Amino acid sequence: METVIILILVALDQWTKGLAERLIGETGHVTVIPHFFELRLTYNKGAAWSFLSDHSWGVAFLSIVSICIIVSLLYILKHTTGKRARCVLMLIISGSAGNLIDRLRVGAVADFLSFTFGDYAFPTFNVADSLITVGTVLLVIFIIFDRSFLNAFLDNKMLGRWHKHVEGETSERSNDQIDSDVQDVPDASGSRDTMVE
Repeated sequence: METVIILILVALDQWTKGLAERLIGETGHVTVIPHFFELRLTYNKGAAWSFLSDHSWGVAFLSIVSICIIVSLLYILKHTTGKRARCVLMLIISGSAGNLIDRLRVGAVADFLSFTFGDYAFPTFNVADSLITVGTVLLVIFIIFDRSFLNAFLDNKMLGRWHKHVEGETSERSNDQIDSDVQDVPDASGSRDTMVE
Protein backbone atom coordinates (compact mmCIF):
# COMPACT_ATOMS: atom_id res chain seq x y z
CA MET A 1 0.00 0.00 0.00
CA GLU A 2 2.84 2.38 0.86
CA THR A 3 4.39 1.80 -2.57
CA VAL A 4 1.14 2.74 -4.29
CA ILE A 5 0.82 5.96 -2.25
CA ILE A 6 4.43 6.94 -3.00
CA LEU A 7 3.92 6.30 -6.72
CA ILE A 8 0.72 8.38 -6.72
CA LEU A 9 2.43 11.31 -4.99
CA VAL A 10 5.42 11.15 -7.35
CA ALA A 11 3.07 10.98 -10.33
CA LEU A 12 1.15 14.01 -9.01
CA ASP A 13 4.39 15.96 -8.69
CA GLN A 14 5.53 15.06 -12.20
CA TRP A 15 2.09 15.77 -13.67
CA THR A 16 1.94 19.27 -12.21
CA LYS A 17 5.46 20.00 -13.44
CA GLY A 18 4.52 18.76 -16.89
CA LEU A 19 1.50 21.05 -16.94
CA ALA A 20 3.65 24.00 -15.93
CA GLU A 21 6.15 23.25 -18.68
CA ARG A 22 3.47 22.94 -21.36
CA LEU A 23 1.09 25.70 -20.30
CA ILE A 24 3.41 28.32 -18.82
CA GLY A 25 6.89 27.83 -20.23
CA GLU A 26 10.03 29.53 -18.96
CA THR A 27 9.10 32.93 -20.38
CA GLY A 28 5.52 33.17 -19.13
CA HIS A 29 3.64 33.35 -15.87
CA VAL A 30 0.06 33.17 -14.65
CA THR A 31 -1.20 35.44 -11.87
CA VAL A 32 -3.54 33.58 -9.55
CA ILE A 33 -3.81 36.15 -6.73
CA PRO A 34 -2.37 39.58 -7.63
CA HIS A 35 0.71 40.56 -5.59
CA PHE A 36 0.60 37.27 -3.70
CA PHE A 37 0.49 34.04 -5.74
CA GLU A 38 1.47 33.28 -9.30
CA LEU A 39 2.65 30.37 -11.42
CA ARG A 40 6.12 31.03 -12.81
CA LEU A 41 8.30 28.23 -14.18
CA THR A 42 11.99 28.23 -13.21
CA TYR A 43 14.68 25.55 -13.17
CA ASN A 44 16.84 25.12 -10.09
CA LYS A 45 20.10 23.20 -10.52
CA GLY A 46 20.75 23.25 -6.78
CA ALA A 47 18.84 22.34 -3.64
CA ALA A 48 16.54 24.56 -1.55
CA TRP A 49 17.20 28.29 -1.97
CA SER A 50 19.41 27.39 -5.00
CA PHE A 51 22.07 25.85 -2.75
CA LEU A 52 24.98 24.50 -4.91
CA SER A 53 23.32 25.80 -8.09
CA ASP A 54 26.50 27.68 -9.07
CA HIS A 55 28.63 24.52 -9.12
CA SER A 56 28.85 22.27 -12.19
CA TRP A 57 28.99 19.19 -9.97
CA GLY A 58 25.99 20.26 -7.88
CA VAL A 59 23.38 18.23 -9.79
CA ALA A 60 25.44 15.02 -9.69
CA PHE A 61 26.24 15.45 -5.99
CA LEU A 62 22.61 16.17 -5.05
CA SER A 63 21.41 13.24 -7.16
CA ILE A 64 23.74 10.84 -5.34
CA VAL A 65 22.70 12.24 -1.96
CA SER A 66 19.01 11.92 -2.91
CA ILE A 67 19.46 8.30 -3.99
CA CYS A 68 21.21 7.44 -0.70
CA ILE A 69 18.48 9.17 1.33
CA ILE A 70 15.66 7.49 -0.61
CA VAL A 71 17.19 4.02 -0.28
CA SER A 72 17.79 4.51 3.45
CA LEU A 73 14.28 5.82 4.10
CA LEU A 74 12.74 2.97 2.08
CA TYR A 75 14.61 0.48 4.25
CA ILE A 76 13.42 2.22 7.42
CA LEU A 77 9.85 2.40 6.04
CA LYS A 78 9.88 -1.34 5.40
CA HIS A 79 10.57 -2.05 9.08
CA THR A 80 8.62 0.79 10.70
CA THR A 81 5.34 -0.05 12.44
CA GLY A 82 3.73 3.28 13.47
CA LYS A 83 1.19 4.75 11.06
CA ARG A 84 2.31 8.34 11.62
CA ALA A 85 5.95 7.41 11.18
CA ARG A 86 5.12 5.64 7.92
CA CYS A 87 3.14 8.66 6.74
CA VAL A 88 6.08 10.99 7.44
CA LEU A 89 8.49 8.68 5.62
CA MET A 90 6.18 8.35 2.59
CA LEU A 91 5.91 12.13 2.23
CA ILE A 92 9.67 12.69 2.41
CA ILE A 93 10.44 9.76 0.09
CA SER A 94 7.87 10.91 -2.48
CA GLY A 95 9.18 14.47 -2.52
CA SER A 96 12.80 13.37 -2.76
CA ALA A 97 11.99 10.97 -5.60
CA GLY A 98 10.05 13.63 -7.50
CA ASN A 99 12.95 16.08 -7.47
CA LEU A 100 15.44 13.29 -8.23
CA ILE A 101 13.50 12.44 -11.40
CA ASP A 102 13.81 16.07 -12.51
CA ARG A 103 17.57 16.11 -11.97
CA LEU A 104 17.99 12.90 -13.94
CA ARG A 105 15.56 14.02 -16.66
CA VAL A 106 16.56 17.63 -17.35
CA GLY A 107 19.51 18.28 -15.01
CA ALA A 108 17.51 20.64 -12.80
CA VAL A 109 14.40 20.76 -10.63
CA ALA A 110 11.31 22.40 -12.12
CA ASP A 111 9.74 24.94 -9.73
CA PHE A 112 6.56 26.85 -10.52
CA LEU A 113 4.74 27.90 -7.33
CA SER A 114 5.67 31.51 -6.51
CA PHE A 115 4.47 33.48 -3.49
CA THR A 116 5.15 37.12 -2.62
CA PHE A 117 4.76 38.57 0.86
CA GLY A 118 4.95 42.34 0.55
CA ASP A 119 8.43 43.10 -0.74
CA TYR A 120 9.68 39.58 -0.08
CA ALA A 121 9.46 37.00 -2.85
CA PHE A 122 9.54 33.50 -1.37
CA PRO A 123 11.75 31.08 -3.35
CA THR A 124 9.76 29.32 -6.06
CA PHE A 125 8.98 25.69 -5.22
CA ASN A 126 6.97 22.68 -6.39
CA VAL A 127 4.76 19.86 -5.13
CA ALA A 128 7.77 17.67 -4.25
CA ASP A 129 9.22 20.45 -2.10
CA SER A 130 5.86 20.74 -0.34
CA LEU A 131 5.81 17.01 0.40
CA ILE A 132 9.30 17.13 1.89
CA THR A 133 8.48 20.23 3.94
CA VAL A 134 5.20 18.85 5.30
CA GLY A 135 6.84 15.53 6.13
CA THR A 136 9.73 17.21 7.93
CA VAL A 137 7.45 19.57 9.89
CA LEU A 138 5.24 16.65 10.97
CA LEU A 139 8.33 14.70 12.00
CA VAL A 140 9.51 17.55 14.24
CA ILE A 141 6.03 18.08 15.72
CA PHE A 142 5.54 14.38 16.49
CA ILE A 143 8.99 14.12 18.10
CA ILE A 144 8.41 17.18 20.29
CA PHE A 145 4.84 16.50 21.42
CA ASP A 146 4.68 12.69 21.42
CA ARG A 147 7.45 10.88 23.27
CA SER A 148 6.20 7.52 22.05
CA PHE A 149 6.55 8.52 18.41
CA LEU A 150 10.20 7.46 18.12
CA ASN A 151 9.30 4.00 19.40
CA ALA A 152 7.84 3.32 15.96
CA PHE A 153 11.31 3.79 14.51
CA LEU A 154 13.06 1.92 17.32
CA ASP A 155 10.84 -1.08 16.60
CA ASN A 156 12.55 -1.70 13.27
CA LYS A 157 15.51 -4.07 13.25
CA MET A 158 18.24 -1.64 12.22
CA LEU A 159 17.45 1.09 14.74
CA GLY A 160 16.54 -1.51 17.33
CA ARG A 161 20.01 -3.02 17.15
CA TRP A 162 21.58 0.43 17.40
CA HIS A 163 19.39 1.27 20.42
CA LYS A 164 20.36 -1.98 22.16
CA HIS A 165 24.03 -1.35 21.37
CA VAL A 166 23.86 2.11 22.95
CA GLU A 167 22.03 0.75 25.99
CA GLY A 168 24.65 -2.01 26.31
CA GLU A 169 27.52 0.47 26.26
CA THR A 170 25.75 2.63 28.84
CA SER A 171 25.19 -0.39 31.07
CA GLU A 172 28.84 -1.44 30.79
CA ARG A 173 30.03 2.05 31.70
CA SER A 174 27.70 2.06 34.72
CA ASN A 175 28.99 -1.32 35.92
CA ASP A 176 32.59 -0.19 35.50
CA GLN A 177 31.84 2.92 37.53
CA ILE A 178 30.23 0.85 40.29
CA ASP A 179 33.25 -1.47 40.41
CA SER A 180 35.55 1.54 40.60
CA ASP A 181 33.54 3.05 43.44
CA VAL A 182 33.59 -0.22 45.38
CA GLN A 183 37.35 -0.52 45.03
CA ASP A 184 37.80 3.02 46.33
CA VAL A 185 35.75 2.49 49.51
CA PRO A 186 38.06 2.90 52.57
CA ASP A 187 38.26 0.04 55.08
CA ALA A 188 37.98 0.35 58.87
CA SER A 189 41.64 1.28 59.24
CA GLY A 190 41.23 4.21 56.90
CA SER A 191 43.12 2.64 54.00
CA ARG A 192 41.48 1.95 50.63
CA ASP A 193 40.84 -1.56 49.37
CA THR A 194 42.61 -2.33 46.16
CA MET A 195 40.78 -5.59 45.52
CA VAL A 196 37.22 -6.75 46.11
CA GLU A 197 36.93 -10.30 47.45
